Amino acid sequence: MTTRVSVEFDQNDELVADSRRSSDREAVNSEIKVRQSNTQSFRTILSDLSINGFKMQSCTSLDEDKLVFVTIPGLQTLGAHIRWARYQEYGCEFTAPLHPAVLAHIVSVLRKN
Repeated sequence: MTTRVSVEFDQNDELVADSRRSSDREAVNSEIKVRQSNTQSFRTILSDLSINGFKMQSCTSLDEDKLVFVTIPGLQTLGAHIRWARYQEYGCEFTAPLHPAVLAHIVSVLRKN
């Protein structure tokens, strides 16, 4: 069973922060690899990252009901569920949260590149 999170936008079409978000997001702009079952991996842009999930932009359509597998530089491949989608943006939640120290390391590596 997949849980969907409602997405709200303000009058300027900006995403309104969900008060249920359990962790702060770090802004990044990095290329990652993504794949879903029975597909080849492709490149997409990671735009923010937290211990619980991430947001990415993808020109390739993704099936919201299938698990995504992401490869972030410096990390093993991680599984995530798509929690919301809007045009070419996807909000995803990791199947297991990152440790805060791992998140800090990944963000520092991604911001250097």
